[in-house]
Amino acid sequence: MVQLETARQERVQTLKEFMRLKNELARAQRRCDELRLENGKLKEALLVAENEVQSLHAYAAEIVM
Repeated sequence: MVQLETARQERVQTLKEFMRLKNELARAQRRCDELRLENGKLKEALLVAENEVQSLHAYAAEIVM
């Protein structure tokens, strides 16, 4: 009888730990998705900035000539 109660308590603890880890994984996956989205937006902004710099550089080169 004691063994059954001990096994039940261990099972409950294991399930609680599993659910905690499952929730932690879900949070980590959501954060990863958020960071990927942010990274994509930053890459796009960087390309826009690079294009602006190239245009300004070309404009400056024309003025000098």
